[in-house]
Amino acid sequence: MKEKNILRFSILFYWTFFWGLSVLDKIIPDVHHLWVGKDFFALFIKFFGSLGLKDPIFATLALAFISSLEGFNFVFYLLASINFLKGNESLSQKWFFRAIFTSITLFSLFSIGDQVFGDRFQLLEHGLFWLILIASWVLFKYISNSDGKLLEFNVDNGLKIAIAIGVFITVGASISIIDFSSKTFSNVSAPVEGVEVIEDVYKFDFPFLADKLVWETTINTFKENHPELKVNYIYTGPSELNSKKKTHMLLYVFTENVKSIKDLSLIHI
Repeated sequence: MKEKNILRFSILFYWTFFWGLSVLDKIIPDVHHLWVGKDFFALFIKFFGSLGLKDPIFATLALAFISSLEGFNFVFYLLASINFLKGNESLSQKWFFRAIFTSITLFSLFSIGDQVFGDRFQLLEHGLFWLILIASWVLFKYISNSDGKLLEFNVDNGLKIAIAIGVFITVGASISIIDFSSKTFSNVSAPVEGVEVIEDVYKFDFPFLADKLVWETTINTFKENHPELKVNYIYTGPSELNSKKKTHMLLYVFTENVKSIKDLSLIHI
């Protein structure tokens, strides 16, 4: 297979799966085994609500329109890929152009929406995708006119050394990752032990894999182990503190001694 055809098919393969999974994300907007979908309807409700448009019909229509465009994108890329594999060059390029055009249109609408809804972070992401689509079209179209040579793999001494080094690094990294994962997963569902940093204030250092259930279990276990304390409020550490441990979250629990509260109430009586 020629080098240029490998590159061109890689472009088609990427965008076909990109839009296919985007469509699937709209069909399954929930968390399942081996799949974590995103609730775009709730997100759109929030966006339109910020403009004072609280009727869910606006979010429904916008999401339906975007989902239909994403569906067209997926079909266009799929047809381009099928025709490419069949060797129909002109038809593949025609479908790919249609796919690129609808994709650019969609990301342009996304960028306009980012401005309207004030989501500047997403504006950067969608703008980058817009540029990547242009680059994909230019690369796909103009390398087709080049004289691609057959891709050959000659295993020389330099390649053997590179492979050996790569295997060594991969094995070392894998051992380190497995060791870290085993230690992390062993504590992923266990309640976290609190440390009293100052009087009546306890700090909990949660691993990055901890979820809401672990937080609730931790707080309930803390209450059971400290019946003499009353939890007044819970506070997540500021970003300045959490930034030192990117994979952890700090939680502070402010408590008060129940006996002290009773004594204070008796004094008032």
